[in-house]
Amino acid sequence: MAGKINRKKMLTQGELTAPFTDGTGDRFPVILSVQGLSELLGLSPKTIYDWISKGRLDGTFRKRGKHIFLWRDKVLELLFNGKDWK
Repeated sequence: MAGKINRKKMLTQGELTAPFTDGTGDRFPVILSVQGLSELLGLSPKTIYDWISKGRLDGTFRKRGKHIFLWRDKVLELLFNGKDWK
């Protein structure tokens, strides 16, 4: 079937948070800065800011003044289980 996307099984909340139960959660806490998220994902902070400006991370962060706080688990849920970006 042309145009049909076969989506793999969605990751559960437990599968998304399991990597952080062995002490890695200390390095990557539940609430991250842009710098922390960029380190976790292996991307540049510029990429994270770009995604925020394009609305790709809507619902995963809050702005307080000049600071942006991102919920680690919500970001991972969106990246792994969210809709595809075009």
